[in-house]
Amino acid sequence: MAEALYFMPDISGFSKFVNDTEIDHSIHIIAELLELLLDNNTLELQLIEIEGDALFMFTTKIPTYKELMQHTKTMLEEFHKHTKGYDSKRICSCGSCKTTIDLNLKFLVHYGELTMIKVKNIIKPYGMEVIQIHRLLKNKVPVQEYVLFTESLSALYQDNMIEGWTKNTEIYDSRNLNYYYKNLDNIKLEVQASAEREVDKNEDFTVPNAVINKIFNANIEKIHRYLSELKYRHIWDKEVMKVEFDENEVNRVGTEHNCVLKLGTLKFKTISRPSKDSLIYGETTESIIFLKKFYYLVNLHPQDLNTTEVSVSLYLEYTFLGSFIKQSILKQITKIWRKKLESLHQVTQSEIFP
Repeated sequence: MAEALYFMPDISGFSKFVNDTEIDHSIHIIAELLELLLDNNTLELQLIEIEGDALFMFTTKIPTYKELMQHTKTMLEEFHKHTKGYDSKRICSCGSCKTTIDLNLKFLVHYGELTMIKVKNIIKPYGMEVIQIHRLLKNKVPVQEYVLFTESLSALYQDNMIEGWTKNTEIYDSRNLNYYYKNLDNIKLEVQASAEREVDKNEDFTVPNAVINKIFNANIEKIHRYLSELKYRHIWDKEVMKVEFDENEVNRVGTEHNCVLKLGTLKFKTISRPSKDSLIYGETTESIIFLKKFYYLVNLHPQDLNTTEVSVSLYLEYTFLGSFIKQSILKQITKIWRKKLESLHQVTQSEIFP
């Protein structure tokens, strides 16, 4: 009978959220991270199935100890590069988005017989080996991130497991089950420290060409959601017929989308800037005639629970021809944005999202 290596990377750290935005965003974020793990599947393991926040994979091509440990390290490094990058680029302040940086990744690895089951056209591993690795998902390992080897796998690599491994025994189904684990918490710290040393590449914002201010009788989170959730754009922006964007990703700095207008399409990219006491959302485009670049920033500053000061800063960089009619262009864009703000204010008076 064939032998197989069973491999499970498991994501943990999301709290339990209740509102629709948080649930929706957590699904998108986990999907992104699972896809990232599959993209860094250096051992070419076969995916059996996706199990919530985990991947269940296997291979009959048993890797060396060095190959397996490098595989887990690569996945973990890329995982934390992504979560760190996501945190620096996020524009949403919901519970899911704020805690993405706190997510952890652990690995469970087992070695044993390969028994397959076929149900209609579906064929996958089955039996005690599969049960054993799943039982170990619930364990008492006292660290956040680690790689866990079952006893059968440790026997295979015993000559290589020289240092850093801790043996533990737990009771499952009234019998002792031995395993070994290695702490990987240092990798997250190393990735985050490296990221913080990189030069900040945020948009270089100059003095705005125009600023529009308005007081909204609405909660800041609600306004920000209508601004940043691209699926709601057409509801308040009457210039836009529809928005083309990747519905499987959460909007963040660098996200691109197309606004389809009656007379054409404008390509936008999401931007923002740091703020301690406000929520800021913006976009930039190079698709407007007579302009090299146009970008705007909407600054939302709470006055109280249901009152928000909204300030829109407009930035225009003109082409050579545009410089001759820049006053007319600025006047037109400012007029359009006053209408957008009024429409957005009316929409935020509604009780629920569509």
